[in-house]
Amino acid sequence: MSIAVSAVIVSSRVLRWAMLCYGLASVGAGIALALAGSRLAGLQWAAALACMLAGAAVLCSPAPGRNVRRIDISGVGQLRLTVQQGVGQTGARANGMRLLPGSTVWPGLLLLRLRGDDGRYCALVLLPDSVAAGQFRRLAVAIRDVAARKE
Repeated sequence: MSIAVSAVIVSSRVLRWAMLCYGLASVGAGIALALAGSRLAGLQWAAALACMLAGAAVLCSPAPGRNVRRIDISGVGQLRLTVQQGVGQTGARANGMRLLPGSTVWPGLLLLRLRGDDGRYCALVLLPDSVAAGQFRRLAVAIRDVAARKE
């Protein structure tokens, strides 16, 4: 059976909100540790500083996947990932990709480990709100089919 899918991938709002909540929670935990009693002063301050730095790193990091991507899976199982740097640009570049072991396909999450023809690796996190309605399930079935062909 031939499974061919093409889907436009955008940045997931759920993932961006999760990163924001994690960053704020980590900074809040650091502040709470810093304001707590002075027991174990050295370890307490080190833990507070580590929490605040981790939260600040997440909050200051750029939003994941601002580029619009398109994934094409042909009927014979070839993957192509096109990355468009900005909306309206015509200079998009398509790379042939291979699905690597360790990729995860869950009902609400696709975590794809890919290796390009040029040898570069990339991880692609897809949530249902990353693609158009109805595309997520078709994409998951096609990815499972590609993985089954490799084994």
